[in-house]
Parts: sequence; C-alpha cells; structure tokens
Amino acid sequence: MSIRLKTGLAGVALAALLMACTPAEDPETNDGDTAATSSDPAMAAGPSGMPAGPDTPYSAAEQQMHLAMSRANGADPSETFALKMIEHHRGGMAISEVLMQQNPDPELRQMAEKTMTMQRQEIAELEQWVAEHRSGAAVPAPGTGQPTG
Repeated sequence: MSIRLKTGLAGVALAALLMACTPAEDPETNDGDTAATSSDPAMAAGPSGMPAGPDTPYSAAEQQMHLAMSRANGADPSETFALKMIEHHRGGMAISEVLMQQNPDPELRQMAEKTMTMQRQEIAELEQWVAEHRSGAAVPAPGTGQPTG
C-alpha cells in the first residue's frame, strides 16, 4: 500500500473520529434545520441526540462511545476530562477491533493494532491519574502543599 493511500486512510479515520466527537446542535438555537426535523432518514437523531448518519460496521461502537462519554462525569473538570477521554480511547479500540474483524488488508490491520496498543497505554495512564486524583495522592497545586515539620 502506498504512503499516499495510508495517509488518505488515516485522514479518513481521523475525520470520522472527529465528526463522531462533535457535539449535537441545540435545537433551541438552531435555524430550524435540525436532525430531528430532517426528512432524510439517514440524518434522524441517534440515541445520543446526534445525527445517526448511515449505518456502518462502526455504528454500534460509535454509539456506545458517545453514550459512555456522555455519562462519564467526575468530581471536577480535570477528572471529567480524564473519564471522558478513557471512554473516547475505548471507542477507538472498539472501532479498530471492527476493522480487525472485517478487513484483510495487512497494512491497515497493522495500523489498527498500533492504534489499539497506543489506546490501551493512554487508558492505563488516565486510569492511574484518576486513581491518584480520587485517593488524594495527586501532587498538590503550588502553594497548597502540606506544611512541613
């Protein structure tokens, strides 16, 4: 597979992930052209309120990721970020697993395996941060440290 094709496929995958993470428009502030009022069945609202789009082999993984991300809320903005990113990375792994089951292209499978390895590592790092943050083991902010001796 040429580098141009690899780059193109990576760009398509990135665009799909970014589009999947775009928040739904608020119908209160929209100009009336909402997914809920669209006559196009492919644009009907999905379970997360976002346009469903065409059904693909990745649809179930995308919907699960959106639902999990919407439910991931922590005690503060930092913890919420970490929890939402954990779910985002799990979604990336699920999408890669779909590719692994359905695509015989060895180079693309290798990219998916690499993605899964990187996502596992980032999930582990974020989970470690959450565990430390929740236990109070996180490093205190400057000026808020424990008094010494």
